[in-house]
Amino acid sequence: MSRVLSRVRNTVVALSIVTLAGCASPVQRTMIPSSSNGRGMQIPDVNALMAKQRLNSEMMEQPDLPAWHDEREKMQLAVGDRVIDRSFDRTFDSMIIALANLGCRVNNMERHTGYITASLPQLPPEQRDALTREGTAEYARVKGYPPSVLDDSGPFGKMNFMPMFERTGAGLTLTMTRQSEERTKVKLRFDNVYYPRTVEELYKRVWDAVDKQIFLDRATD
Repeated sequence: MSRVLSRVRNTVVALSIVTLAGCASPVQRTMIPSSSNGRGMQIPDVNALMAKQRLNSEMMEQPDLPAWHDEREKMQLAVGDRVIDRSFDRTFDSMIIALANLGCRVNNMERHTGYITASLPQLPPEQRDALTREGTAEYARVKGYPPSVLDDSGPFGKMNFMPMFERTGAGLTLTMTRQSEERTKVKLRFDNVYYPRTVEELYKRVWDAVDKQIFLDRATD
C-alpha cells in the first residue's frame, strides 16, 4: 500500500509540474497500476478540468461569434419588424398585455415614444436546456475545443455553463411608430442573446403571444 501511495504522490507532482510549465496534453485519465491485483486506479488529468474552465471563461468574456452576429442580423431583417393594422394606442396596450402573459417583467415603457423594455420570456425548461447544449457545443467547436470538453461523464463531472440567453443585461426591446391612424410599425429586438437558434425561438414565442392578444382585442372592438 505504501508503494501505491508513493506512486500516486509522484504522479500528482508530475502532473503539477507539467501544468505549471504550460505544456499541453490531451484530455485523458492517468492509470496507476496496482501491485496487488493488477487493476488500475484512475487519476484524472488536470488538463481536462482546465479545458472546461477555459471554455467557460471564454463564453463569459466573449460570448458572441462573428457567424452568430451575421445570422442574427439577417433574422432581424426577416422577422424582427411587423406592421400591425391597428392604432398606436391599441397596439401599445396589446404589447403590454402580451408581455405580461409571457411572464416578462416590464422595466420601462414610454407611451409617447412607443418604447418598451422587458425581461425575456421563459422558454420551457427542456427546450431551454437543449438550446444551451446546442449553443455551447457549437461555440466549443468553433473555438477549437474537442467534443470531450463537454463530456459530463468525465472525472470532473458536469460543468454548469451559463445558458446562452441568461446573461447579464439580457432582455427585449419593443419600439413602436405611427405609420397612420390605423397602422403601427413594431420593432422587436433581443439584447445580449447570442445563439441564433435561441433568438429564433424567442421571436416565435413573442410574436405568437402578440398575434393571440391582437386577435382577442379585435373581438372586443
